[in-house]
Amino acid sequence: MPKRVDHSSRRATISDAVMRLLARDGLEAISLRHVAAEAGVSPGQVQHYFPSKDAMMEFAASTIADRIATRIAAAGPDPDLHHILTALLPTDPDSAADSRTLIGYLAFASVRPQIAETMATNGRAFRDHIAGMLPDHPDPTTAANTLLALLDGLALHVTLGQLPAADAGTLLTSAIDGVLAQEK
Repeated sequence: MPKRVDHSSRRATISDAVMRLLARDGLEAISLRHVAAEAGVSPGQVQHYFPSKDAMMEFAASTIADRIATRIAAAGPDPDLHHILTALLPTDPDSAADSRTLIGYLAFASVRPQIAETMATNGRAFRDHIAGMLPDHPDPTTAANTLLALLDGLALHVTLGQLPAADAGTLLTSAIDGVLAQEK
């Protein structure tokens, strides 16, 4: 009788290996051989599920997005602007690993126009969501862009150890309060 394989579980195992490698060793560690070793599977199994590095990285990106959505959802059923944006700061080992992974993924996407465009499309949708939370602001799109750019910079500084997470949270909260104070 043929062995039953849980394909979604196997794919998740390989994706988790990609995520760990990105977080721990950076983009240069992503290869068929390294991912297989990290996942504890054969290179053939990795290639079966992900025929290329691009395919591995694209799946890892969806994993990152799912983890971010989970952190935002943990803020409650109707999170406010503070909860959503501060949930995206790297403040614990798991979110710090996700931040390192995202930095690696951004480097990867920066030289792949199709992936960069997908990220840009998703980024604009998130920006529009944030702008929609500022209905009484004189320029909600600019305010959302500003907050998200600040968030990205703060997350990078925390990830690189240039700024403590608590200080980043204070700066972000101050900026959110400033934007909210501009609402009519």
